[in-house]
Amino acid sequence: MSKTIHAVAVYPGEAGSVHRTEIPAPEPGDDEVLVDVIRVGVCGTDREIISGVIGKAPEGADELVIGHEVFGRVAAVGKNVTKVKVGDFTGATVRRPDGCPACAAGQPDMCVWHQYTERGIQGANGFMAKQFVEHEQYIVSIPAELASIGVLTEPLTVVEKAVRQVRLIQRRMPWWQPKTAVVLGAGPIGLLGALLLRSQGVEEVVAVARTPAPNSSATILEAAGARYVSTEEMSIPEVGQHYPQIDVILESTGVSAVAFDGIPILGNDGVMVLLSLTGGTRTAEIPTDAINTGIVGGNKTIVGSVNAGFEDFTNAVASLRKFESLWPGLAGTLITSRLPVTGDVSQIASKARDEIKMVVEFGP
Repeated sequence: MSKTIHAVAVYPGEAGSVHRTEIPAPEPGDDEVLVDVIRVGVCGTDREIISGVIGKAPEGADELVIGHEVFGRVAAVGKNVTKVKVGDFTGATVRRPDGCPACAAGQPDMCVWHQYTERGIQGANGFMAKQFVEHEQYIVSIPAELASIGVLTEPLTVVEKAVRQVRLIQRRMPWWQPKTAVVLGAGPIGLLGALLLRSQGVEEVVAVARTPAPNSSATILEAAGARYVSTEEMSIPEVGQHYPQIDVILESTGVSAVAFDGIPILGNDGVMVLLSLTGGTRTAEIPTDAINTGIVGGNKTIVGSVNAGFEDFTNAVASLRKFESLWPGLAGTLITSRLPVTGDVSQIASKARDEIKMVVEFGP
């Protein structure tokens, strides 16, 4: 009888179907790495998969192992593997290429054809299992000193890519140096974005969210020298009035109307990055002439950014190390709930909704 391992999966498209399951124990090939999973983060994408809104099982399967924010330890390596060794801590990238020009150039995060697979999301099992196997090229090394926060690597890549894109775009303006940034949303992506911008020397970083302070997000931001603003106390247009030259806006609210509210407050020569995939059919009446005139007249850029490239993962590891140097222990406070994999996995979506970052623990 073949050996199996524990995993957490859903039946894609079936709301609330998250369950524990057994899958075949993986064996690494010559170019592959076997990883013992230590913990897996849960994010908004996972909640959408659990609610049945998105998600696709691997070809020929009816269930999808979820989880794409992984931290683990190398258990075995194939004979051709040189990048990592047994005992190393590691994460893994999420998207697998489809052969389009962007993917062929090593940037599947910029995929043109959208026939890619994504581990734990689209057509490929994820990492919320006792073990997984992955090709060496998708393995991300994480130093031992970051073991307590290594699971934040993947969510941090979202804003690593966003900020990298901002700086690439702004090469058109050699004199440009951001001094003021606004982050719309104070969930894990927004908080990590604020920490990243502060760590890169942006003087004024303001995170805007609904809940009035005091709260955990506000405490984290203040510890990093950023500011927290509740929309119950200051509207988004008022934020724009208070900070008249906003150089960068990162949108991470998950609400399309909020994204469009943010466009008019972007300063001249500024860049706004939209990070939320907002499913649904919302519509809104907006001042199109004023928005258009502001973008054109102010040389402003509005750009979308999704997923992340391998360089964003390596940059995220470096940034986590910098966070620990600047604000020891602060990044770890983003992890506000831990659920043992032996616990009630039906709680994953509901518990994660009430936390900054929830992780599922598999063990040391």
